[in-house]
Parts: sequence; C-alpha cells; structure tokens
Amino acid sequence: MNRHTLRRASASTLASLFATLGVAGMLGGCAASPWEASYNGVSLKGASLESNHVIVRDVPWERYETTQAKLEAMRAESDVHKDEWPEAKKNEYKALLLQGLQVSGEPAGVEILGSSMFRSTTPVRPNSGELSEFAASIGATRVVWASRGLGKRNVVVREPVWSYSTGSDLFRDQTDGSRRSSTYTESTTTWVPVVIEEDETAWVAYFLRMPGDVSTAAK
Repeated sequence: MNRHTLRRASASTLASLFATLGVAGMLGGCAASPWEASYNGVSLKGASLESNHVIVRDVPWERYETTQAKLEAMRAESDVHKDEWPEAKKNEYKALLLQGLQVSGEPAGVEILGSSMFRSTTPVRPNSGELSEFAASIGATRVVWASRGLGKRNVVVREPVWSYSTGSDLFRDQTDGSRRSSTYTESTTTWVPVVIEEDETAWVAYFLRMPGDVSTAAK
C-alpha cells in the first residue's frame, strides 16, 4: 500500500479560518463578546435599553492616550489615593476623562459605568451591533471606543494536511463465484500546529449613561 500526501492548505487561508474558529472557541459560541469578557464596571439592573438606542462613537487613539497620561499624572502628583480625593478633585478628574472622550455636557450629569480593554488578532467591528447590545444590557446609553494597531504577533494555529491511501482487496464475484481484485482509496486528515503572523489591535471602550440620551431613547 502506497501513501501519498497530495496537498497542504496554505497558511494564509488557514489563518483566516482558525482565527474565526479561535474566537468562537474562546468565547464559547454564544457566550461573552470581547467587550463583555473584558468589562470592568457596574451593570444597572432594570435599566437596560434597546440596542438601537445606544450611541456608539469613536475617538482617535492619540487623544485617548494623551488623556490617560494626564490622568495618570494627576494620580502620581497626589499624596493620597484617588478614592480619598475631595469631591472637587474627583470631579476634575472625571471632567478631564470626559473631555478626552469628546463627551460634551455637564460631567455631573454623566455616569461612567465602566470600561473594556483588550487585545485581539481577530477582526473586531464596533458598529456590528455586538458592542451596542452589550452596552444596552448594562444600562449604558453611550459608548466611546478607540483602537490602535500593535503590529505583528505570532499565533499558533492548526493546519490540516490531507493524505490519500490507495490499495487493493479481493472479493468474490456473485455472478460466477470467482475471486477478483479491486482498488480503493482512503483519505485521512492530520492537524499540524503552525506558527503564523497576525496583526494585533488594542481596543478600549467606555460605557456611559447620560440623562439626555435616556430621554431621547424614551421618545
């Protein structure tokens, strides 16, 4: 019996295939989205909205990064922990964050529910409905997100290698009882781990609840 390997699937094709399968496996099919899985904050029970009422906006990563540097500087310059700041300084901190997120209006009227931060080598589409659905489920009326490319990252995928085996066998002819030979072909698939390069992207999103958005959604 001779065994011949006929062909090997290309790494670029399998990168796309397994990247998709990898997300499904990581998230458990219908389980948490990356926004939900990395969420750090509160959920307002009984305050959920229809996802089409959630405002989804983006800001440049450079603006987000600059704002974060200013916020970290405020914390570094303080002699006490942020939780012990007087209300005036907490409000200043909050106003600076909202300004960086390009959120207008009085900071006192904006409730920051939480944020999500993660890295991904698989496609993430903030406007696909997945982000707004999660935001609505926790009572957020607005989401502000930013992203930036991090370059290449090595990812291990499993690449299929198909093999075909040919052989012969004897059988008895029902017409005359003689023994005859026949050939057959069998196929097997072996999954081989392969390291490929994928583009990695950093994502961040802030989930907000604003009275103006709530009143608009209620109409």
